[in-house]
Amino acid sequence: MQKNIQNITAVIEYIEAHLTEKLDLDTIADAVHYSKYHLHRMFADMTGLTAHDYIQRRRLTEAAKLLVFSDKPIMEIALLAGYESQQAFTGIFTALYKIPPNRYRESERFYPLQLKYSLEGSYSMLENKENRPWEAAFAKETD
Repeated sequence: MQKNIQNITAVIEYIEAHLTEKLDLDTIADAVHYSKYHLHRMFADMTGLTAHDYIQRRRLTEAAKLLVFSDKPIMEIALLAGYESQQAFTGIFTALYKIPPNRYRESERFYPLQLKYSLEGSYSMLENKENRPWEAAFAKETD
């Protein structure tokens, strides 16, 4: 488990460092020395997202931040987020944020879709079953 956490942390650090560049599974797999199939499976198992979905959500979060906190044109933000057209950017932004980029900007409220995933910290709660303050049980009709 700890080894997988370290591996995925390295993948996330690579993605974050290259977020404005062209990123695909092949590029990431080469950088971290895994097969793209193993990387895909390991990343999805650990984070609950595919690497593609994580990258897309992170880029859109950074784009949303720029929409609210900068005066950059939407086209420039679309290009920074890795989209080749404002139309493509608007389509995916609207699909995930449920509001077009221009209206999001007008709202002046930043909402992160996906913050940087962090797997750091202690997981002693998971490893030490004797110190758990709860008991899991199936729900009853009275619940």
